[in-house]
Amino acid sequence: MLELRRTCPGSWVDFNGHMRDAYYVLLVSFANDRQMDELGMGPSYLAATGRTLFNLDNRIRYLREAKAGDRLAARQRLIDHDAKRIHLHTLIVNLTTEAVLAVNEAVLLHVDRDGGPRAEPFPPEVAALVSARAARDAGPEPRERTGGVGLMRRGA
Repeated sequence: MLELRRTCPGSWVDFNGHMRDAYYVLLVSFANDRQMDELGMGPSYLAATGRTLFNLDNRIRYLREAKAGDRLAARQRLIDHDAKRIHLHTLIVNLTTEAVLAVNEAVLLHVDRDGGPRAEPFPPEVAALVSARAARDAGPEPRERTGGVGLMRRGA
C-alpha cells in the first residue's frame, strides 16, 4: 500500500470550517502521481515515451470532515488491473483518530498521449511493475467503497 501524508493547511478550509471537497480529490491526485512514478510511469516515462496515464473514472464519497491542522494520509491500493488500466482504491484517513474521512476509486488508462491520445497496453516492463504492485496490495476486498459498479468491466 502506498501512503502519502499531508497536513491540512488553512488555505484548504472553506467558510464552514472544514476542508473543501476539491482538496480531498487533490490529495488523491498527489497519491496517484506517486503511484504512477512507482509504477514506472512518472514524468521521465512521459518525456521518453509520450505515454502516460489518464484518469478514466474517478469517484469519491465524503464521510467525515477534515479541519485545518489535521494530519491526513491517503492510503492507496491497486485493487485491479488489465493490459491497459489500473483500478486504485484510496482512503483518506485522519492520522490522529484513524477515522476514514473519504474513499476514492479511480480507473487510470494507459495512453499514447502524443499519438492521439489513444489507449494502448502497458509495455512489458511497466506491466511487470503493475502486476507486482497488485500482488503486493492484494488482500481482502476493501470495506469502504464508492458504490461505483463496473469500474473495471472486463472487455471494455
